[in-house]
Amino acid sequence: MTELPQQAQVVIIGGGVIGCSVAYHLTQIGWTDVVLLERKKLTSGTTWHAAGLVGQLRATYNLTRLAQYTTELYASLEQETGQSTGFRQNGSLAIASDKERFEEFVRGASMASCFGLEAQVVSPAEVRDLHPLV
Repeated sequence: MTELPQQAQVVIIGGGVIGCSVAYHLTQIGWTDVVLLERKKLTSGTTWHAAGLVGQLRATYNLTRLAQYTTELYASLEQETGQSTGFRQNGSLAIASDKERFEEFVRGASMASCFGLEAQVVSPAEVRDLHPLV
């Protein structure tokens, strides 16, 4: 769009992940009078510097469900929009530096299964097999 409208039902300032998400979700529920303003290019600010990691297990039920929704959304955006997102689900590896942290990971893996998420607690030998440089 080269010319800004004189008015809009919603004006979103900032084309980072939050601004784009708000615009996307409003249009998904049928809003058509939405304007997103960005100073430069979309996601060129703080969003561009973020690692883009999307862990699905969070401290609360609601945050975990939100993270799961986010993962499902990111996985579907490329097909929905025809735009390459670069989104990949690679998993992650967290290292316990002491017994307490290890027990926390064991509890987390148990909680993950309640949400249908895959999580495994692996031994130091298994970590070496997966990533010899660790």
